[in-house]
Amino acid sequence: MKQILQSYLRRLTNLSANNKSLQLLKLISDQFIDVHQFNYLLKKPSFDIIDGLITKRPRIAVCSLADSRDEDNNVMSRQLARLARVEKYIFEERGSKDLYVGWPFVSGKFSDGTLVRCPLIFFPVELSLQGNEWSLNLRKDVSITFNKSFFARLCVL
Repeated sequence: MKQILQSYLRRLTNLSANNKSLQLLKLISDQFIDVHQFNYLLKKPSFDIIDGLITKRPRIAVCSLADSRDEDNNVMSRQLARLARVEKYIFEERGSKDLYVGWPFVSGKFSDGTLVRCPLIFFPVELSLQGNEWSLNLRKDVSITFNKSFFARLCVL
């Protein structure tokens, strides 16, 4: 019975090149943000965000709401506001919270020539505006997960 269920799971998992968990070629501005764009917005390197996720810090500040002296900060704040609206809309429509930080990114080809560009690990987060600062909060109801589509595709080869 277990083998039959695993067989169905493999068939149901989309392992084609259209799967965004396997091939993420360009980022849609309303739904994806590159973490490196937060580099030194709060006088810290962008890797501090990843370090905070790995060490399970409950709150990770990413940028200020508005800073008249820093245009890059204001651009990122607007992108975060759009992302928060999309996240809220998805939650109201589907009832699911689907905001994740994906890291590290793998880029290359599988042995059969299929292109791959995807994250290995997904960190479930919530985006919040606290005071004058945007922050990521690691969700406690969902655990950190590996990219199952990537590993399933890797095992098929």
